[in-house]
Amino acid sequence: MPPPVQHVGRLKWVYISGAAFTIALGAAIAFVVAAQRMRIPNGLYFIVLIPLGLTAAAFLFGAMRSHATYKGTSTCGTLELGGPVVVLGLIVVGGMIANRTETFALTVRVHGPDGVSDIIRDGRIIADLAGVRRTSVIGADGEVVFADVPSDLEGQRIRLIAEVPTFTADSAAERVIVPKSHIIELGLRKQRFLTSVRGRVLDRAGRTVRNAVIDFGAGAARTLTDATGNFATVLRVAPGTVMPVTISLNGVVVVDESITVSEREQYRFSIGRGSP
Repeated sequence: MPPPVQHVGRLKWVYISGAAFTIALGAAIAFVVAAQRMRIPNGLYFIVLIPLGLTAAAFLFGAMRSHATYKGTSTCGTLELGGPVVVLGLIVVGGMIANRTETFALTVRVHGPDGVSDIIRDGRIIADLAGVRRTSVIGADGEVVFADVPSDLEGQRIRLIAEVPTFTADSAAERVIVPKSHIIELGLRKQRFLTSVRGRVLDRAGRTVRNAVIDFGAGAARTLTDATGNFATVLRVAPGTVMPVTISLNGVVVVDESITVSEREQYRFSIGRGSP
């Protein structure tokens, strides 16, 4: 015969369910404190409410033999809920209401060096808000809107990072204080690139060509080859820029082509005549 089923006594069940409720309640309190200090998303907080509600229902209605019902009407008939469901719903809904925080929408208006009328409509803005990094694309009106920003960030300093082609922000502009208007004017300046390029000029026989005049960008930068045919200079353009190059010997252009500017590549030019 199967062994007799051992039923848990009422007093023992009170102890078990009460201990479970106490543990769940302590975990919920600890989680709320940690969420406020570490800025844990509210969605995780709600997960703790479910086991807290279940243990409360088990303690009140399973151990303490309490009674509670909720009756209501709906389009499909009459709704009647038992005590455990009511307690679970009250704890979850009550916790959501208690944890509700005020937020605001933060607007970042992006403009160029000529002032607020110099609207920038390309790129994106990255904002560090309450320990969370958020990214938004700049709209056609030159604005970025970050919704649901915690109200306690008002008057606090936040970091903004602009990723806009050919533009950059000053280091001071990256750390801004959120004003009461919740509107930040972010001014950017033209980015100045300095790209180092180097290479060598040879004739068709593979001999080095010295004193060859190399012109980048129709006069943007000029340099001469040394005794070993090598050259090096700095261009005020970004890597990846396509730039025309001419090489002259004794005033005669012997090379006329374009290059893609890169610091990693060592350029090699071959001319159709020997070195002087």
